[in-house]
Amino acid sequence: MKTAGAMLLLLWLGLLVGAAESEDIDLVELKYIRSQVQDFESRLQASETKARRFEKEINELKTKLLTLGQKSPEVAFTAALQPSSWDQHSGFGSIGPYDREITLIHQNVLTNVGGAYNSNTGVFTAPVRGVYFFTFTTYSWVREADIGVKLMKNFDEVLLVWEWQDKDDNEDYASNSVLLELKAEDRVYMRLPKGFRVAGAKYDNIHTFSGFLLFPK
Repeated sequence: MKTAGAMLLLLWLGLLVGAAESEDIDLVELKYIRSQVQDFESRLQASETKARRFEKEINELKTKLLTLGQKSPEVAFTAALQPSSWDQHSGFGSIGPYDREITLIHQNVLTNVGGAYNSNTGVFTAPVRGVYFFTFTTYSWVREADIGVKLMKNFDEVLLVWEWQDKDDNEDYASNSVLLELKAEDRVYMRLPKGFRVAGAKYDNIHTFSGFLLFPK
């Protein structure tokens, strides 16, 4: 916006030009006054353009500061797999094999900051867009069987650990980890492939699934 002083100066220059024309002042001087008025108007317009640009930049900086000042959401979970039936002495039990692939539901929740992991479905749902870290450890206690699990993102397989457990080897652990860039509402979960077997324990957390938000984007 034009300042009051600038408006008064323009008004005064305009009156001066009008007076010069009515009193037949020297044409050279009149042209000079006109050129001064035009130059002043140009410089005033340029100043107003710069002022608008500075105002826009200031508003953008304010928005960035507000964003930086906002606390990042806290998201972290760990849950353990428990068998539906188990040995009364050891607490160990087998899961599988099944004639179809199933979602492994880690029902024993140890940590669930932010509530993004659902212990009824076994599914983690990303609350915000960002980079997340996931890790899992699977356990098996069986002979002559396919053992292993998958980590899924929505409908896509991300990781697979697998082994054929022979007759001379009846106990194994396997772990894997991954960083995933997720959008809000993306889902991450564990699956047991068709025909595979794993094990869990009622009293010990030996088969786990964990994840946390590394940073939002």
